[in-house]
Amino acid sequence: MEQKVPMMLQIGNKQTCFLEAIAGKKSGRDPQKGFTLLEVMITAAVLALGATLIYQSFFIAIDSFNYYSTSLKITPWMDEKIWQAQNELKHSGSLGVMTTSGQAEINNKSVDWSLGYNSVGSSDNLFKVDLMLSWSQGLRQIKLSRSTYAIYSVK
Repeated sequence: MEQKVPMMLQIGNKQTCFLEAIAGKKSGRDPQKGFTLLEVMITAAVLALGATLIYQSFFIAIDSFNYYSTSLKITPWMDEKIWQAQNELKHSGSLGVMTTSGQAEINNKSVDWSLGYNSVGSSDNLFKVDLMLSWSQGLRQIKLSRSTYAIYSVK
C-alpha cells in the first residue's frame, strides 16, 4: 500500500532542495575545492601566449617607429640632393662634375648614398636622376630611392 505523505512535508523538502541548490551545496556529497592541474596548465599556456603576442607587437611598433622617424629625417636631405643634381644637369648637362656616391650621418645613422643619371631617349637634353640610400637598422638593411627628371637648357 502507498504511504501518504502530508502536503506540508512535501513542500518543506522541495524548499530545502531549492535553497541548497542556490547556496551551491550538492546534496549527498562534499563539493571539491581548488583547481585541477589541467585547468592550471591551460591557464598558464594562454597567459604565456598572450605575453608573447604583446611582446612581439611592442617590438614591431618600436621598429616601425624607428624606420619612419629616420625616413622623415632623411627625406629633406634626399630632396636637397636631388635638387642639386637637377640644377647641375640643367646648367651643365652631362659635362658637369657631380659627386655620385658617399656617406652621410643623418639621425645618428650612417647612411650610404649613390646618385646616378642617364640620358633618356636619343636626346642629350633629358636626364633621369636616381638617388639610392641605404642604412642598417638592427639586422635589416633599409633602402630608399627617389627618381626624377632634369632638362638641360642650352644657352
